[in-house]
Amino acid sequence: MKDILGKVFNGFLTGLGFSVVLGFVYYYITQQITQDAMSMYSFDPETVEISKHRKLEREGKLLILGEVSNVGENQAKGVNVIVDLYLNDEFVKQCDENISGGVPSYDTRNFEVFCSGGCSKSRIVKHDSYKVYVSGY
Repeated sequence: MKDILGKVFNGFLTGLGFSVVLGFVYYYITQQITQDAMSMYSFDPETVEISKHRKLEREGKLLILGEVSNVGENQAKGVNVIVDLYLNDEFVKQCDENISGGVPSYDTRNFEVFCSGGCSKSRIVKHDSYKVYVSGY
């Protein structure tokens, strides 16, 4: 009986040891994968700037066209261009567009932000000013 309890106890300790080691390995691997995945979508916000933009109306739809420039040494990935519309200095609508593929270092990319009502057939939201800026996600 004593031998059986000793073997059960030793088996329990062996299993516990393997579980702890596997837990640490799993934690390390998931941390590495998460860091690698998040590095795809990180950039220093000060390195990406709006170099020019203009408002355009086509067929009853509002478009904001422009350029973003990356003045940093690293490629900027996960770049989002955001347009805020205002009426009498009050916020009325926000529109955004992702820059596919990011912006290479010391390069410029064009953007087009479609900004209208809730669906493609909606009229342009009334506004008298707008603000354009970039963010990451």
